[in-house]
Amino acid sequence: MEEKEKPKKYLFFVDKKKFEVEERYITGRELKKLAGVPEDYGVWLKVTGPASDDQEIQNDEQYDLSKPGTEHFFTGPKKTQGG
Repeated sequence: MEEKEKPKKYLFFVDKKKFEVEERYITGRELKKLAGVPEDYGVWLKVTGPASDDQEIQNDEQYDLSKPGTEHFFTGPKKTQGG
């Protein structure tokens, strides 16, 4: 008798809160919804290493959670430049 495979779970953090989902891809909009922040906020993937810039995830951009490692995202108001 074969056992059913358990669905793969993808672990990640948003604003230091732990989340697990079964979907491999997640959008910026979905990340903001999980974090409970306004849709006009930005969401970024924390990138470590020398001279690394954090990667902004757009509302409709799909991020692949199956990459090696555990992703850490953070949210916040987008900065605007006066002109």
